[in-house]
Amino acid sequence: MEFIAGTSKSLSDDVLVGLARYRNEVFVETLGWDLVTRAGLELDQFDGPDTIYVAARTGGRCVGIARLLPTVRPYLLSEIFPQLMGGAPIPSSHDVWELSRFTTLGIDSHASPGQFSSPTTIGLLEAVRSCALRHGVSRLITTLSSPGIERLLRKLGFLSYRAGPPQIINGHPLFACWIDLTRSAAEGA
Repeated sequence: MEFIAGTSKSLSDDVLVGLARYRNEVFVETLGWDLVTRAGLELDQFDGPDTIYVAARTGGRCVGIARLLPTVRPYLLSEIFPQLMGGAPIPSSHDVWELSRFTTLGIDSHASPGQFSSPTTIGLLEAVRSCALRHGVSRLITTLSSPGIERLLRKLGFLSYRAGPPQIINGHPLFACWIDLTRSAAEGA
């Protein structure tokens, strides 16, 4: 398993097409999200030239993806799901980035779709942390988190907490989640 991080400027076309195809397979075909796709590729208005992707690959195939966006420009939570902040201000800081489109769903044959603690998921989360820290990020805000991700973050020792109460979106309880990259759960809030 390899983990690759970069922008559309620095990643190969093969990697970029693979991650967009994988996102389509997971979010549109498997989860049934109503997203605009083109030629079997899922990309949206937040996939710009400076968007940072972290991809998990095995055998040249994308098996996990995460997208990192600075909160000082438009991002998914600020533009589409601000209600997930529960009335708190929308993050906008150079050291706070959004983590979105994070998934390894349907890839690890040893994990059920509801299992978030597969080796691929854990590796991708660690790769995201390393990438974010290299860019001077101290906290991440996630969009569309579920209780399973919340449990995984705590299990791995991340200091994380909900930004607001869960909202029912497409029949699922989802919320925005803060992840502190500079302190562990053992250090507390």
